Amino acid sequence: MSPFNALLFYLPNHAFARQAKPAVSAELWQTAQCIQQSIQHTRPPHTLGLGLIIRYMEWDVALYRAALEQGMPPAKAGQLIETINWQVFGPPIELGFKLSRLRSAKALVRARWLTDLMFAVMFTKPFARTVHPTSGAVAFDVTACPLANYFKSQGVPELTRHAACSLDHQMAAQWGLQLQRTQTIAQEHPLCDFRFVPPKTPR
Repeated sequence: MSPFNALLFYLPNHAFARQAKPAVSAELWQTAQCIQQSIQHTRPPHTLGLGLIIRYMEWDVALYRAALEQGMPPAKAGQLIETINWQVFGPPIELGFKLSRLRSAKALVRARWLTDLMFAVMFTKPFARTVHPTSGAVAFDVTACPLANYFKSQGVPELTRHAACSLDHQMAAQWGLQLQRTQTIAQEHPLCDFRFVPPKTPR
């Protein structure tokens, strides 16, 4: 994990381009840039932290649409977004988990502290979360997701699971945990249930 990649996260245009351009053709990237420029005025106003996340989602929409326009199958385009987003989001998440070692050696304690921090700084209103205190898991429900709303407003609701939901599972694995989830708002359910638990087979 490079600290540079973690810090680059706060420059979304550069960070996204750094990961996306090598993965696609020059023509596809140019199309994505044009789409991003055409939709950036529709970016909803949010807090600084959530606004940063939305800017990445905006690039996801642009690249996904560009890929579909060039005939890429939706599943392949979605996987492209998953890969790029984890390359962008993975390093700062990894850095945060390493720093959380200063608080505890226990993965669940660290995960609880990190998710609380994320919802205090990044996933702010209109995100809504209900926490369920428990000793054997980090458990909470997200009852309002502006990311799902954003992708729906852009006409690509199916992109939510690739651009956002998939990151949760990869984050859990990076923390040495498993994410148990039975429903998501992206699937038209009333909430997303998050249950971070120790793996059935210890690492």
